[in-house]
Amino acid sequence: MEPSPPVSEPQPTQPAAAATSLAGRLFNVIAAPGELFDEIKSAPASTVNWLVPVLIYIAIGTISACVLFAQPAIFQTIRDQQTKAMDKMVQQGKITQAQEDQALQTVEKFMRPAVLSVLASFGVIIQGFVSVFAWALVLWLFGQWFFKAQVAYVKMLEVAGLSMVIVFLGAILGTLLGVIFGRLNAGPSLALLVSDFDLTNRVHLLLGAVNAMNLWHAAVLAVGLARLTGGRMAKAFAAVFGFWVVIELLLIAIHLGQWAL
Repeated sequence: MEPSPPVSEPQPTQPAAAATSLAGRLFNVIAAPGELFDEIKSAPASTVNWLVPVLIYIAIGTISACVLFAQPAIFQTIRDQQTKAMDKMVQQGKITQAQEDQALQTVEKFMRPAVLSVLASFGVIIQGFVSVFAWALVLWLFGQWFFKAQVAYVKMLEVAGLSMVIVFLGAILGTLLGVIFGRLNAGPSLALLVSDFDLTNRVHLLLGAVNAMNLWHAAVLAVGLARLTGGRMAKAFAAVFGFWVVIELLLIAIHLGQWAL
């Protein structure tokens, strides 16, 4: 009678890697974006990955608006810029001096820090949601056209949402610099070299667009695009940064340069 073959002992199963918490994912946007987006690629879609960062950005942006418009120097600068813009229209013959005086009187009635803060808060809400959905669409189209990768739009939405961490860090830094320098649009950009920043001056706007946080944000988006599509990093960076430069120049050219800052 032949001996029965030895029974092999069952090998212990390797436990599945635990999913990173939301707080961990938000931190990894800064510390390890490549690893983060690799995890996002293989994990089920999650709404919190884009919704929570947008809500945090809205909260920070609202607080930032209240803090900045409460600064007397910033408030006076806004009034001076409005007067300067009106004076320029009078010089160009677009309005009369009487119309300017009437317009400034009307503006004065609504020119209050509380009113400006509320209006800015609504702008932050719109900007937060529009930005994340628009960037997700851009990344998705790049994935379809340039990388021939079938990545779901909701996945690119997660990339755009999580990348908002850089945006609200920029809002915090911009608020601190704004309080220190007593001016709006005081982010970590070349515009800090300009003592009298003018939103109607295209050179000033170009300097303001060269913002370290904007560049960092675009870089993180490029990493997400490359990791989710499996494409070359250099190609992803060229696509995202090329698009960013075109949009910045277009906004400045059509006199919407404040949205490029």
